[in-house]
Amino acid sequence: MLVPAPSSPLSGIGAVGVGFRPELAADLLSAPGAVDFVEVVAEACFASPAARREASAIARIWPVVPHGVKLSLGSASGIDMDRARRLGALCRELSAPVVSEHVAFVRGGGREIGHLTALPYTLEAARAVAKNVAAARRALPDIPLLLENAACTLRFPGDALGEGDFYAEVVARTGCDLLLDVGNVYANAVNAGVDPAELLGSYPLERVAMIHIAGGVVEHGFYFDTHAHPVPAPVFDLLAQVVARSGPLPILLERDGDFPPFAALAAEIATARAIARAAPSRPRLTRPTLAGPTPAEPTLAPTRPRLGLAPSRPGLTDSRATLLQNSPDVSPFEASALAEVQARVAELLTSPVDPPPEAVAPFDAGDVARSRAILQRKRVDDALPLLPRLSSHREAAVRLGARCVEASPRAPSLTAVADALRIAAAAADDARLAPEAIVDRLLLRARFVGPAGDGSVRPRLLPFIRRERLPGGRVVWAIKGIGSSAEVRLVEPRR
Repeated sequence: MLVPAPSSPLSGIGAVGVGFRPELAADLLSAPGAVDFVEVVAEACFASPAARREASAIARIWPVVPHGVKLSLGSASGIDMDRARRLGALCRELSAPVVSEHVAFVRGGGREIGHLTALPYTLEAARAVAKNVAAARRALPDIPLLLENAACTLRFPGDALGEGDFYAEVVARTGCDLLLDVGNVYANAVNAGVDPAELLGSYPLERVAMIHIAGGVVEHGFYFDTHAHPVPAPVFDLLAQVVARSGPLPILLERDGDFPPFAALAAEIATARAIARAAPSRPRLTRPTLAGPTPAEPTLAPTRPRLGLAPSRPGLTDSRATLLQNSPDVSPFEASALAEVQARVAELLTSPVDPPPEAVAPFDAGDVARSRAILQRKRVDDALPLLPRLSSHREAAVRLGARCVEASPRAPSLTAVADALRIAAAAADDARLAPEAIVDRLLLRARFVGPAGDGSVRPRLLPFIRRERLPGGRVVWAIKGIGSSAEVRLVEPRR
């Protein structure tokens, strides 16, 4: 039975939104009609009570979509239900019309990778995602959960499915629609040496409910989806191809760094809005109902071109590969095998010392080295928003942050906070950066305890009161009440 393609809960309130960032706040608030909705990173709200209060305030102006990046829906070991409950609480607080997360894993073997890592394209992985989505739904409100496709920096040898077939399996098994990141589709196609339009066509476009667009850059022959560059013309072309087939869909522009004058972003928003308005008024695609086959039948996506990906997984016997591809439900054997692979990847990407090329097999040594470099950069990107005053010296803070994270192993938990404390401590020894760094560090110490011997930090539950003397003799106090979410007040006595 066929039913109309999904309509988004945002389709009635406009077409184009933007990721809400502090650097864009003044421009957006001065011209709220520039966008129809905004997206906030859920983990930013968890890490910063101020960011959460800001998200609650802007929910009175626009619909706000919480976007998760650390739930790790692809982890074979399962998800952290406390994270899911916090995400659910945030959705309720914001009266969110929809919530989104990634088809990826961010931890494996007890290690935090710190960034979204794409999954192997196998039924085993799709079943793990479905199991985790079912668990997450128990903590989320009754709103649509959209699943985003990930960019690949590390290819798993011997993927059993094509990229589009894998996401068709994911949506069929979870009942969730896609948040299609066409920037990620473009990046994966360019880096795999295939036609972006062909790769896009392999996706289940009838199951797309929202679209992300973002810019990137080519470095050393590899296209990085940076969210810090203008959206390239080929990504807008892919956007037009999607909405021409599916009808108007909500479109969100992601920009996370190197912010240009707002007029440049407004021009990109206008381009996306024009593409959305040119789409047919009714979706042309239909999709199957979500009832699916009986439990005795495997759920297999329609066969599509595999776009150059290998048809089998090395290291598996034929009988084991058959088991992984034909069992409709995830088994302990499968979960253990996937968990083993993910633990290996997490170790390769986070070990303090660069692994020698011969130690990374069967993965490509260049892919591993590139992924490790991206993770180092990502650590700085995650830490600097926790240092808002120091970040006003953007270039100097980035250079200092890179040196700090390169010299320090990843903390086992709250990595961004631990890195921010290290960066602030180093900046406090620099006369140019010290006034801002000391205040940022004081505010972090008010909310967190640590770092401990292993580099970890934890939320501060007890009250806090402390002062710092700044260069020039000024004194500032930070005061916090009981509880990890208690407000921190900064007080500067009159002289």
